[in-house]
Amino acid sequence: MTELLLVRHALPEGGVMDPGLSQTGIAQAERLADWLAGERVDAVCTSPYQRARDTAAPVERRLGMTAGVLEDLREWDGETVRRLVYTPVEEFDPGDPRAVALAEGRFEDFVPELDLPAFRGRIRRVMNEIMDAHPGGRVVVVSHGGLINAYLAMVIDAPRVFWFHPGYTSVSRVRRVPAGRVVVESVNETAHLVADRRVPAAVPVPVPVPGS
Repeated sequence: MTELLLVRHALPEGGVMDPGLSQTGIAQAERLADWLAGERVDAVCTSPYQRARDTAAPVERRLGMTAGVLEDLREWDGETVRRLVYTPVEEFDPGDPRAVALAEGRFEDFVPELDLPAFRGRIRRVMNEIMDAHPGGRVVVVSHGGLINAYLAMVIDAPRVFWFHPGYTSVSRVRRVPAGRVVVESVNETAHLVADRRVPAAVPVPVPVPGS
């Protein structure tokens, strides 16, 4: 089986076009890297946006890998939507229609002008390409909340494209089983932000004493 670990980028800075990570985001990315070091990982891929590349960087260092940068892992604002100055949702004014939409669970109203067919087609294509390139492997895919929403919605055949709010550096897992079907294994894992992964200590094996 081929497994993808879909990771949303860490908390970025606000107020710039293509932001890197905030200090909080840098700490989140480091915790993610430490956590993933406890798993077998065969490859890392990332969106070209700076917040995703900065999130992938500690993972690359920790695992001794170089991430493949895939243009099609970019967020929805790379479609027909005009690229805007990035503002984390936590910094929205409470009266901002986007903040209201998120608070009310109307995630699909966040970007009503999005060309959904083009967005979904691009996501399906790049995910299939990653799985085809790593048969039987486990790949960390660092991208964006909108992209992860849309892909998981396609996998579970959800009626909405945007249906949940992924946490920063959250991990959602999908697997392609031998028959070719893709199934969801988990959604929005964030244990690495509050806990450390500990490897159980080896149980001592008694050493026979000669003549005993």
